Amino acid sequence: MGYYELIVGLLFLLAILDLSVGVSNDAVNFLNSAIGSRVASRRVILLVAGGGVLAGSLFSSGIMEVARSGIFNPDLFVFADVMVIFLAVMLADVLLLDLFNTFALPTSTTVSIVFELLGAATAVAVLIILNDPDAASLIDYVKADRALIIIGGIVLSITFAFVAGTIVQFFSRMLFTFQKRNHTTAIRIGWSAVAFTVISYFLIVKGLKGTGLVSPSDLEYILSNAGWIMLGALAVWTVIMTILNALRVDVLAMVVLGGTFSLALAFASNDLVNFIGVPLAGLAAFSEWSGSGLAPGQMTMEALSGPVKGNTLILLGAGAIMVTTLWLSSKARSVTQTEVNLGRQDEGIERFKPGPVSRGIVRTFLATGEAAMQAVPRQWRAELASRFEQERDHALQLDRPAFDMLRASVNLTVASILIVFATSLKLPLSTTFVSFMVAMGTSLADRAWGRDSAVYRLAGVFSVIGGWFVTALGAFAMGATFAVLIKLFGGVAIAVLVVLAAFALFHSFRYHERRTRMEAVMRLTSPDRMDRESLALHQHLSQSLKKNAEVVDAALNVLIRRKHRKVKRLRALVQDDFDSTRDIENEFVRRLNQVKPEVEPWLMSQLGVLASERDMLQASRALVELAGEHVLNEHSPPTDGVADSLATLRELFGDSCSALSGEALPEDAPRKAPLDGISSELDTLTGRVLADLYSGGISTRNTTLMLGVILELRNMLRELRRVAGWR
Repeated sequence: MGYYELIVGLLFLLAILDLSVGVSNDAVNFLNSAIGSRVASRRVILLVAGGGVLAGSLFSSGIMEVARSGIFNPDLFVFADVMVIFLAVMLADVLLLDLFNTFALPTSTTVSIVFELLGAATAVAVLIILNDPDAASLIDYVKADRALIIIGGIVLSITFAFVAGTIVQFFSRMLFTFQKRNHTTAIRIGWSAVAFTVISYFLIVKGLKGTGLVSPSDLEYILSNAGWIMLGALAVWTVIMTILNALRVDVLAMVVLGGTFSLALAFASNDLVNFIGVPLAGLAAFSEWSGSGLAPGQMTMEALSGPVKGNTLILLGAGAIMVTTLWLSSKARSVTQTEVNLGRQDEGIERFKPGPVSRGIVRTFLATGEAAMQAVPRQWRAELASRFEQERDHALQLDRPAFDMLRASVNLTVASILIVFATSLKLPLSTTFVSFMVAMGTSLADRAWGRDSAVYRLAGVFSVIGGWFVTALGAFAMGATFAVLIKLFGGVAIAVLVVLAAFALFHSFRYHERRTRMEAVMRLTSPDRMDRESLALHQHLSQSLKKNAEVVDAALNVLIRRKHRKVKRLRALVQDDFDSTRDIENEFVRRLNQVKPEVEPWLMSQLGVLASERDMLQASRALVELAGEHVLNEHSPPTDGVADSLATLRELFGDSCSALSGEALPEDAPRKAPLDGISSELDTLTGRVLADLYSGGISTRNTTLMLGVILELRNMLRELRRVAGWR
């Protein structure tokens, strides 16, 4: 097999990976509303979305020109250079999207592929120009204006989607309210019919356009008579919704499922090119070159400028891979959960940390809102408040959906309207931008961003939006870098990049799995059980003890071995543990508020667990800071006797934490014995430190730091004794 045959094979292998990481990220576009509202079981939701993805994959054959000639002019590149561009783009795309998936952040696959193509093509063009004085100018090689148009489309879509979602949801909630008793039959049927009419037109525009199912003349007739068609569809859907409602079918749930299908279809029909367009373009280029008899550096790629129709079997296979990923990918669940959490109606664990910008915006809006409300008559304010007053049932609060089906239907309907509108005007658009910002706008209108959560939610929105622009910069840089390396070093660079990519994917998978397990600990038991076990924190305490042992071991090891580079990592580890425990405390209090448990001894025991965890973490944090100060400031290393005591304490603390977590010691072993050993060794360590001071072996400052270490270890020992008393 030749060099370029291997490249084509590698392109399709990367396409399979790209389909997986791509749908894991874009699944949020069409799953968040259905999953957030729990309109049906996850199995049913995935079946509906999978049907939409398969249908959309068959409708995507008319958009493959984006990867072939939409960003660069292929007639100015020879075959060898085009294959360099395509391979660099696919390597960059897999790594970039997987990085966002690992951290559960949605991003735009359209932006990533466009800027990877732009970066790779620009880099190759620069190398061509440097080696050939007679070459065309850089602006002839690439279509940078397309990138600027896309950036402009991003900004416009962010603004319009957020504003539209806010306005529509505000008036929808005013009409429906949160009280189900106000959801009259006429309102439900009317809204559902309107929503299905919009979704139907959305399917016509996004599904039929560019396919062979409808002739261009028929499609033009449909679009030119859109008003009459929508009126007819509204009448038909009104009748259908009336019948379904009479059969006791939840029509709002049908809207959500229908919208999920339509957005999944739009995603596949639009974004499939982002994943397989480049490999298909590479295959087309290889087919043209292999039959030409020309050298790879002699044949230009004018053939890529022509129209193309995708192979139906390839498109269907790509759709099948995406559907399989929807069912199996844990990263798809994580990315979806990020958006659902940012828009959830109730309080809970906030993932994002607020900064000066989010705090300033919230402070400004609060001041402006309070001033504006003073101008509204009191009676109007009272009526408005009553329309947004939520039902509160302590028996149901704990396991309620993130938001109701009204908001889910608004999310899907407004997103469909905006996508259709932008498509009709031929404006650049990303389904990710529209879906996400509509969801954020509806959550704002629903007052999901209360005073106690607004700064966190806004910080999350800024993180996601910032990630979109980081995607553009990162995609351009990665595409350009990989293209230069492959262009200059050929097969060696390809082999190294493939190995590095495999290494990065493996470690990102392991990181995500560890993170998923940590988050699972916070789901203390089955959410439908409102008993004492649902409030038990001992499971988390066992995890905390193991982490505490790791911190103590690492901190004392830093003191003994003087490893400067490990201080920063150790500080980050302690901060992560502290944040995790704080989230557990918030979850515990939220559950107390919702189930109103009686004050019993077992409840006080849980509060004691929280207190011990917090105190141990405070001691760990102080211990790490003291060890870091000792090492980073280059204080004298511990003497041999002190180092021996520190090494012994590492083992004793590890054994004690393992025993208390129920793992290391046999059942008949006395669990307090290791704790007594710690106390004895701390006494020995104190004596050795003071002896070194009296002998002049160490300074007063050094002694103060070491005594501080001993003090924090004694604080930790005190908490371990408390925990031992509960076991």
